[in-house]
Amino acid sequence: MIPFFRKIRRKMADDNKPMQYMRYAIGEILLVVIGILIALSINNWNQDRIERKIEKRLLVELFENLEFNEKNLESDIAEEYKSINSIKHVLTILNNRLPYHDSMDYHFGRAQYSPDIILSATAFHSIQSKGFDIITSDSLRNAIITLFDNDYGFLISQTVRLEDQFWPSSLLPIYHKHFRINDMEGSPYNDRLNSKPVDYDALLNDSEYHNIIKHRGGFRYQGAALKKDALKKTIALKQQIRSNLNNE
Repeated sequence: MIPFFRKIRRKMADDNKPMQYMRYAIGEILLVVIGILIALSINNWNQDRIERKIEKRLLVELFENLEFNEKNLESDIAEEYKSINSIKHVLTILNNRLPYHDSMDYHFGRAQYSPDIILSATAFHSIQSKGFDIITSDSLRNAIITLFDNDYGFLISQTVRLEDQFWPSSLLPIYHKHFRINDMEGSPYNDRLNSKPVDYDALLNDSEYHNIIKHRGGFRYQGAALKKDALKKTIALKQQIRSNLNNE
């Protein structure tokens, strides 16, 4: 096309037709500009199509991460309440000075137990590395960042505060003082939680242990509440992602 216009432009120049020459020259420039704009538009369309495919893949992966987190949080909440029930049982034993029975061993062990937090964030880190702008919806992007950075971060930091500062300094020493721990490898899960008192009468008379167990119960209630809040927000984000994927 350009050689064709070039021939016409040369002929008009030779024929001394400046006005027509100018029109064809301008037309040639316009065609070149339009061609460039079309090429850029096609390139942008292709790039946008590629980015939307990446966005969809990341959102699907994120949805799977959230499903994993939902199940883990539900399991952790159930474990928290099992520990709470055992703590209540232990407090009943201590307050009423009940005679020892080996069925108490499970509750003594469970009373000191707290579940670890395991949350999946692989897709979130992939989105972070790609740049959060890969998520086109402003509300969805903000919800993802809020859950993983703020809500999950708060849950983990509060759990560390409740457990790591209290467990090694206060509970563990007195636990080792009063209990004989069963085999931690070969026994079934529930048996591994069992903790047999070394001196039951001494345990009943130890006011420090009584207070620590009450604190432990308070921590378990706080832990359950934190995980319930994180679970609620996890489910809400799942629903938002599902809606986004369905609309696409």
